[in-house]
Amino acid sequence: MALAQAFNRKGGFASCNDISRLSKPLQSRFRKLFLLSYTRDQFLDIAVKVCPKLQEEMARMVGMQVWENSKDVRDVISVAKLIKRGDTEEIEQIMRTLAKYGKMETEGPK
Repeated sequence: MALAQAFNRKGGFASCNDISRLSKPLQSRFRKLFLLSYTRDQFLDIAVKVCPKLQEEMARMVGMQVWENSKDVRDVISVAKLIKRGDTEEIEQIMRTLAKYGKMETEGPK
């Protein structure tokens, strides 16, 4: 993941996953930082933090399911919003449905 930061008198901040589509003159205005991907344990800890309404065990389960598919924290939030009962069976059903009929939000045409 690329993270770009532009500094001026007021300061500025921008981020992107792919800078290749930005023009070279625009890229020159940014400081480029390349961040490592999350580890599995870090991802699961983040899943707990972004799902405060779920019990920790359920948030970790959602995190694990998403880790195996897209590794995108936004997908953890999206799946968590679909959970009503908060049991294992419901989470597995949601993940099966997404695998069968839809793609995780971050997947798109390649």
